[in-house]
Amino acid sequence: MTSDLDQDHLHRLLTAQPAATLPLGTAPLVLYGAGRKGRVTLRLLREAGYHVAAMIDATASGVCEGVPILRLKDPGVASLAHDGATAIVTIFNPAVDPLPVHHALVASGFGRVVGAVELCQLVSGTDAYWLAPADTMTPSADAAGWLFDKLADEKSRNTLVEAVGLRRTYCPTRLREPTTQDQYSPADIPLPRSRVRLIDGGAFEGDTVAHLAAAGFQCDAIAAFEPDLVNYAALGRCVAAAPPCKEISLWPCGLDRSTRQLRFRADGLASSGIADSGDVVIQTVSLDEALPWFAPTYVKLDIEGAEEAALHGMAKTLCSSRPALAVCVYHKPADLWELPRLVDELLPDSRFYLRSHAWNGFDLVLYALPHEMGKS
Repeated sequence: MTSDLDQDHLHRLLTAQPAATLPLGTAPLVLYGAGRKGRVTLRLLREAGYHVAAMIDATASGVCEGVPILRLKDPGVASLAHDGATAIVTIFNPAVDPLPVHHALVASGFGRVVGAVELCQLVSGTDAYWLAPADTMTPSADAAGWLFDKLADEKSRNTLVEAVGLRRTYCPTRLREPTTQDQYSPADIPLPRSRVRLIDGGAFEGDTVAHLAAAGFQCDAIAAFEPDLVNYAALGRCVAAAPPCKEISLWPCGLDRSTRQLRFRADGLASSGIADSGDVVIQTVSLDEALPWFAPTYVKLDIEGAEEAALHGMAKTLCSSRPALAVCVYHKPADLWELPRLVDELLPDSRFYLRSHAWNGFDLVLYALPHEMGKS
C-alpha cells in the first residue's frame, strides 16, 4: 500500500487528469480469460468493430464463438504478441489477482496489456459493480477529503487512497493487500463479539453466519434476509448446522426502504440482486417495519447495490439501537463516498473503518461503530 497518508496525495490523485487511455486501434486483440466476463467482452468488442484473434485461458480449451482458446505458452500466442496484438485482461472478480496475469502477458511479449478498469474507458458496456467512466467512479476532492478525515485509522485511510488510485490510474498495482479471510470480523476493529444480535442482509447461503461463528462471535439472535430461493434453502441448512442460538428468524425477502415487491435477478449466486430485467418478483421489507423490536447490535449489508435503500428503511432502528454496521461500498461507483455520508446521518457520532477483503476492488466494506461501542 502507499505510504502517502496525507490529504494532499489524495487530492492530487483526484485533481490530476485520469490516466491516458490510448485507442485500441486496428491491431488484433487477444483476450485473457474465456469465462463469462471474457465472452461478454468478446461480444462487445465485436459489436464495436474490433477483431479478436484469440482468447487465452488456463483451463478452458477449444473455440468460443469462433475464436480459438489457447494456453499462454502456445506458439500462437507468442506469434500474436510478436505481430503487435494487444492483450486485454477480462478477469474482473473477487477471487483472482490480475497483476500476475499482466506480468505474464508482458513476459510473453505483448507490448500493450489493457486491464478491466482501462477497458471500461474504451468500450461501452464493460462497466460492472464500481467500474464506470473515470469521471463518475471517483469522488470529488471535497467528498474524498471528508471521508479521509472521518476514517479512524491509518489502514482505513490507506485503503481509501489505494481504492481511489485504482479507479484513477487503472493500474493493478493498487489496492494490493486485501484480507480475504476476515470479512465482517477483522480483529483490529472492536466489533461486538458476545451476545450479538445480528441482522444479516444478503445472507446468501449462510456464509456470514458460519464465518462469524468460526471467528468466535457469540450470537444471541439472528435475523437473516435472503430473497433468492435457491440461496434461501441453503441458508436454512447452514443455520440449522450452526451453534445453537436463542432466537433465529429467516426471511425470504430483501431489505429495502419500504415494504413492496420488486423484480429480481435470481441466479442462485452471490450476485443475485434487484434488477428491472429480473426474471422473478420478490418481496422486500424495511427493517423498521419488519422487526421494530429486534434491537440489533450488528448489522451487515451485502445486497448488490440496494444498501442505500435498506439503510433508509432502518433509520429508526439505527437511531434507537445504535448497532455496529458493516456495509459493502463497491456495488455502485458512488457507494464508496455516498454510503458513508448516509451512515453518518443515520448513525451520528460513529467511527468509520474501511477494509478491502477481495481482489479487484470487490468486498470493500465500511465498518461504522457508535462512539460508545468497544470502549471501556
